[in-house]
Amino acid sequence: MRTIGQGHGAMTTFCGVMDFPPPVAEKSYNNIINKLLLCSKEVAEASMQSAALEEVTLTNSSDIIISGDGTWKTRGYSSRVGVCAVIGDKTGKCIDAEVMSSFCKGCDSWKRRKGSPAYKMWKILHVKECLKNHNGSAGMMETVGMVRIFQRSLSHRSVRYTSYIGDGDSKTFSSITASNPYGEDITVSKIECVGHVQKRMGTRLRKLKQMSSKLSDGKSIGGKGRLTDRMIDLITTYYGNALRQNKTCLSDMRKSVWAVYFHIRSSDEEPLHSFCPVGPNSWCKYQNQVVEGSVETFRHSNKLPVAVMDAIKPVFNDLSQPKLLQKCLGGKTQNNNESINSLIWKLCPKTLGCGRKIVDISTNEAIVIFNDGNQGRLKIIQSFGLTVGQFAHKFVTLVDIKRIQTAEVHFNLRTKEVRQAKRMQFKTTCKKLTEKEGSSYACGEF
Repeated sequence: MRTIGQGHGAMTTFCGVMDFPPPVAEKSYNNIINKLLLCSKEVAEASMQSAALEEVTLTNSSDIIISGDGTWKTRGYSSRVGVCAVIGDKTGKCIDAEVMSSFCKGCDSWKRRKGSPAYKMWKILHVKECLKNHNGSAGMMETVGMVRIFQRSLSHRSVRYTSYIGDGDSKTFSSITASNPYGEDITVSKIECVGHVQKRMGTRLRKLKQMSSKLSDGKSIGGKGRLTDRMIDLITTYYGNALRQNKTCLSDMRKSVWAVYFHIRSSDEEPLHSFCPVGPNSWCKYQNQVVEGSVETFRHSNKLPVAVMDAIKPVFNDLSQPKLLQKCLGGKTQNNNESINSLIWKLCPKTLGCGRKIVDISTNEAIVIFNDGNQGRLKIIQSFGLTVGQFAHKFVTLVDIKRIQTAEVHFNLRTKEVRQAKRMQFKTTCKKLTEKEGSSYACGEF
């Protein structure tokens, strides 16, 4: 039941509606969970050790690049449980993880008797099994957990995380550098996640659209033919492409970012395509027409008025600074972190309440599946003392094959373009329906 994200209550319901005998009692279930925690931890630890060794082998150094991210059980920075994980840059496998909890059911039930002789005796016995390992806010879980992971990298994995791919959503990196995990002589460098830097463009433009007053032409920044949500999405996508397609050269990356700006600003009266790539394979249709010798018949589309372009120019200026783009070289992302985060909460659904122990088990199983495929699940079963049969072997083999085939299809460039086009079309359709129907749902509006 734990492999499908369910617990004792779901097991009882399932047995009841299927007319099966009742499952084990809750006390026995808890004992089994304790053993499952130890078994899954043992297999996950071995998997992470192997992943760290593989990363060292591929990089030919014990100083490696990792990406780190935190995830929470519930939204809104009020969660009592969170998970931090680091993933190797070369292998794409999880090297270490830390489950954070600011709540312990035992401590909560005994706090009313604090100071009594019985409490003191209980406290002595409870220290080793207390589930609370974090005293701060939910937002600080990622910061504290990541610092712990860095500080034990040498003792647990025999490596140093000298470069950190982060999202800039928290003060995690500044806390890591302040902790000096490797002494004063070794500093940890920051590499920006390209995906999160790309999101900054959309965030800044949407914020500008909401705050901006009348522009120099006497009109607002938004509206038909101006800075619409669809245009913001297009600019954000073009900005991300500029970062990824020029990940080996800082000057080319900066030139490509400004090519996006001037390409959108261009008009039939004033074509500004000098930054756009030249040649027949250029993404700029104007440059394609130049090669074909028919530029006189070219007509610009998706252009924005000069007043709007003047308003968004400071955003382009800030997001094209060499200091920022330097951290985007290499085109590193946290996509692998997002994948393992999703897998953890698939095994431990956010819609169901649970404590740190269940999240620990789900995190361990997620790490094993993420690093070794579903075949790794069989290792946990064997570690638990059970015999793995032919149907289990066949099941995990077929699941892994199907997963790889699906990933290859999604990775195909043509498939990506189709998905992007569908998303843009869906957003446009939703926008038109909203404009046609007017406001139909808003908190307290009706």
